[in-house]
Amino acid sequence: MLKIYSVLEELLDRSKRVVAKGTVLKSEAEDSHARFYVEQGWLAASKSLDDGEQQILEFIFPDESYDPTAADGSTSFVHLEALCDAVVSTIDTTTWERLLQDDPNRWHSERRRDIAAQARLSERMLRLGKSSAETRIAYVLIELCMRMHATQAAEDCSFHVPLNQKQLGDFTGLSAVHVCRTLRRLNREDIITSGHHMNIAIHDLPALAELADVDLRALRNRIIPTNVRAGVSEVRAAHGLR
Repeated sequence: MLKIYSVLEELLDRSKRVVAKGTVLKSEAEDSHARFYVEQGWLAASKSLDDGEQQILEFIFPDESYDPTAADGSTSFVHLEALCDAVVSTIDTTTWERLLQDDPNRWHSERRRDIAAQARLSERMLRLGKSSAETRIAYVLIELCMRMHATQAAEDCSFHVPLNQKQLGDFTGLSAVHVCRTLRRLNREDIITSGHHMNIAIHDLPALAELADVDLRALRNRIIPTNVRAGVSEVRAAHGLR
């Protein structure tokens, strides 16, 4: 199995590049034949209407990969952009599929990641269609906390998001003004602190979970593939990767 990972790492290293904040890696309807792997930074996958209104569908974090290719197998169904300075690699989809066929463990790992991503999307879609602004923001803060601190189950959680309030609104289906008001309300109630440049500290996770209408343990089990995370960490450690 180590041979497979060595091949993958070699392919990723060969295509590695540093991209600046705001770099468009793929536009909607553009030719698409590769999967993107993020080593550092955040990417955002989004879709836009003709009037310019945008909906962010997903964030791609370090040590995650994303394939923007549509069902036609040749074009991108999303706009893929770097939200901050990032280090990104690409791997041809045919090569990626061959590597997965040769390594069942990695196939299962990636399958569980895909299932977790679908579970996150379903939780967000439920709240986009049926919940208040406060519930949407509370849920997203919990999701980001869990994804960024996947190896922990702490009551408190501090993290930085490379987003402005408009982008957070584009992710939650709210205006920037609505996002601002909701964050202020959560700050006043001492549930969170949102500092400059979107530094977030969650002080009362149970209260935030009540607002988000989630059971923390059940949500973590649905959206964080724990066994996959442990397996990836072991492999990366074996190769001296951070």
